[in-house]
Amino acid sequence: MARKAALVVTWTQPTRGREGKALESFTDFLTFWGKLAADGKVGEPEPFFSGDGGKGFAVVRGTTDVLNEILESEEYEKLISKAQLTVEDLHTELYVTGDEEIQRGLRIYAEAAHELGYL
Repeated sequence: MARKAALVVTWTQPTRGREGKALESFTDFLTFWGKLAADGKVGEPEPFFSGDGGKGFAVVRGTTDVLNEILESEEYEKLISKAQLTVEDLHTELYVTGDEEIQRGLRIYAEAAHELGYL
């Protein structure tokens, strides 16, 4: 079942001495996701930077089936490997969204808590 989702990529700062490569990796990231957005597979990547320019994150919206397929591709794995070599504290997480998904997640959590005797 395809569910509405977002990939969230976070980082802190470029690795010292690799600032130029960090910029190159970021440009590659935007190009990679921009092409997929142009093909209608995902939404446009939305990058955010902190006011001091140190930390940042990017959001790419899509569906779980499409995003997971992309995340499992060799092209994406190479892209993220390059980023890991050029920025600190790089993390990627896939989040689901939408009223149905939030209600589903809350229901499952409540059922588990009830089974453990916490609710």
